[in-house]
Amino acid sequence: MKNIIIAILFFAFLAPTFGQIELYGISARWDDSFKEWIIYTTDEEEEGELSLRWAMRDNWKEWDYRLEEESGSIKMKWDNDPSLWELRGSGEIITMRTKWRGDFTEWRISDGTTNFTLKSKYRTTLEEWKIEDDDYGKFEMYTTYENDVRDWEVIDGLDEDISFSLKMAMVFIVTYHTTPKL
Repeated sequence: MKNIIIAILFFAFLAPTFGQIELYGISARWDDSFKEWIIYTTDEEEEGELSLRWAMRDNWKEWDYRLEEESGSIKMKWDNDPSLWELRGSGEIITMRTKWRGDFTEWRISDGTTNFTLKSKYRTTLEEWKIEDDDYGKFEMYTTYENDVRDWEVIDGLDEDISFSLKMAMVFIVTYHTTPKL
């Protein structure tokens, strides 16, 4: 009986924390291109990727990502409108839209129930980003080296109930809108 209670407590309280993916950073795979990215987690042995779906066509409107058992796609909702994106992965649809028309420094990111405002710290330089509402924990991104958008550090202190898809949406918006299309 005692072993059963211990097993129930283990699976009820401890097991969910093992499945949580905590992001650590993202880097461009190549020095001269932003079409492929390596995603880093706190588990040094796990790396993921974010890449253009149609890299040879130089089409920047559709992306794919993969990390551990998580995978999905990111697509510009309407052609030639980079202010509205949709991520589909793990049974979720995440919407990413600018808060103000023509202003790519502030984004609303939502899965329909959880909403974040992701904002650049400065309007003139897009090297530091964070969520404004700390109700769900802390999330920040900044360049590892000043004026070099190839490498990003991620402070992922979000609550465990925040899905990887929501985190991936934030990482995507920052990397997409701060890098040249090379």
